[in-house]
Amino acid sequence: MTSNFDARKLSQPEATKEMDSLQRDRFELLSAYVDGEVTASERARVQELLATDVDMQRLHARLLKLRQGLQKLPVPSAEATPQETAQQVFSRLDRRRTRRTVFWGGAAIAAMVVSAFSGMIPGTRSLVQQIADLPNLEQAPEPPLMISLNQPVIDIPKAPVASPENSVEPPALRYDSNKNNLN
Repeated sequence: MTSNFDARKLSQPEATKEMDSLQRDRFELLSAYVDGEVTASERARVQELLATDVDMQRLHARLLKLRQGLQKLPVPSAEATPQETAQQVFSRLDRRRTRRTVFWGGAAIAAMVVSAFSGMIPGTRSLVQQIADLPNLEQAPEPPLMISLNQPVIDIPKAPVASPENSVEPPALRYDSNKNNLN
């Protein structure tokens, strides 16, 4: 295959990249030529490459064989119109939605039946009854409520009254009214 670049001036990865790019360009040009989508100057260039390059001749033969094989493939006839196809798609979606509704509805009914029968079994208590009967461990048991009308249940001591002479304030912070200052 002839090349339009000098590989000695480029590093190995750059040369490989440039070669791949050149091969892609030639393949696209040849593919467009086979499909009849080239300009007159491109057609002349492809014909020149086909006359001189053995690899291009092989690629051209493979593309022609591929094109002929594709043209010989049978085209399936449309069994239904687009409107019928759309109707079938929507009916399948509706069936899925109905199935999903029936499934979840059935699950809800089954749960209600199980809970109703579990309440009818003798010797079993409902979860609400079990929770209500649990002792409350956080609080201490309270004594029964006692109300005393005339006498208090326990003696209530009298609160001591502080006199101004026995004040609790430190002497440095006591206010002397005779001297109008702090001692």
